[in-house]
Amino acid sequence: MAKYDFDEVIDRKGTCSEKWDGLKKHFGTDDVLPMWVADMDFKSPPEVIKLIVERSKHGIFGYPVRTESYYEAIINWVRERYDWEIKGDWIVDVPSVMPGIAAAILAFTSQGDSVMIQPPVYPPFFEVIKSLDRQVLPNRLQLGEKWHMDFSELERQLPSAKAFLLCNPHNPVGRVWTAEDLLSLSRACLKAGVPILSDDIHCDFVYPGHKYTPLASLDEESLMNTVTFMSASKTFNIAGFKNAYAIVPNAEMREKLSKILKGLHFGSGDLFGILGLEVAYRYGKDWLDELILYLEENRDIAVSALQKAGVDVISPEGTYLLWLDLRKLGLSQDELMKFLIEKAKLGLNDGLNFGPDGAGFVRMNIGCPSKILREGINRLVRALS
Repeated sequence: MAKYDFDEVIDRKGTCSEKWDGLKKHFGTDDVLPMWVADMDFKSPPEVIKLIVERSKHGIFGYPVRTESYYEAIINWVRERYDWEIKGDWIVDVPSVMPGIAAAILAFTSQGDSVMIQPPVYPPFFEVIKSLDRQVLPNRLQLGEKWHMDFSELERQLPSAKAFLLCNPHNPVGRVWTAEDLLSLSRACLKAGVPILSDDIHCDFVYPGHKYTPLASLDEESLMNTVTFMSASKTFNIAGFKNAYAIVPNAEMREKLSKILKGLHFGSGDLFGILGLEVAYRYGKDWLDELILYLEENRDIAVSALQKAGVDVISPEGTYLLWLDLRKLGLSQDELMKFLIEKAKLGLNDGLNFGPDGAGFVRMNIGCPSKILREGINRLVRALS
């Protein structure tokens, strides 16, 4: 019998939720079902909620400190979940994953340098690179039976790059890169002298039959050429509390990144992000294990129904995101989004935000109770029919 009630539908309107309260601003109407922003419509683990409530009762919210037990929680989580033994002094505090990645780009590249990414990919990758006056160097993923890396093109392009920004598992296509994929990537980057910045924020969302591998755990050379970014925020639905960490085994790279972070002076961090991570990592395992099974069922329901309706979608190996290929409708991207908003009454992510390769695609978030999922799928199926 299930211990946690992921079927509970919770009204998030009026809670300062970007996903639910930002509809009018983003879609021009409140009359859509939001299946876009990548947070979940589930309560966080009870232990996390209890801690936040009890700490709030204290009434004083001064500057926080990360204690030794905080770092021990990270080390134990990484060992137990990913079979990777890391050291405490490898951990670098960052306010959240994307500011950490921005700091790493500042640390390891210069203005005008190229940073390689693999579109279609998480929109802030483009935004951060361009905003820091670097150049986006796209190594486009290829679509076959599943999405895959184009290694021959990657090896040709890499000499022009000064850093490689990896997404593992990949948002939005849902690939959990295999150890073989990652080793090939690592070898190519090492040969070209290109450091790897790996955004692994979705690494806890991996479905049965697949295995997440931290690229840095492959071998000593990969370890010393990679900065791995992780966080409890996505996993335990506490993204409103900003907190993350980078794992940087290479002392020289760690010093460079730390220097940039000190210069940006992000401060001592988010009180509830720090507390939330520690209690979630210590007591959230059973909640997460049960959640993965629930999300797997959501995935299977959604993929089956959408494929029957003629939507091209590949079942993701990880994440709670579906990358829907609607190109056969023959609509421009503006027409496609208008169709989804006005006819299907759905709020989905515009595929073009994930790069030019996202034309004709949209991203759907299935991290929600089954009732909401089925309503969203039914709306799309009815609109398509």
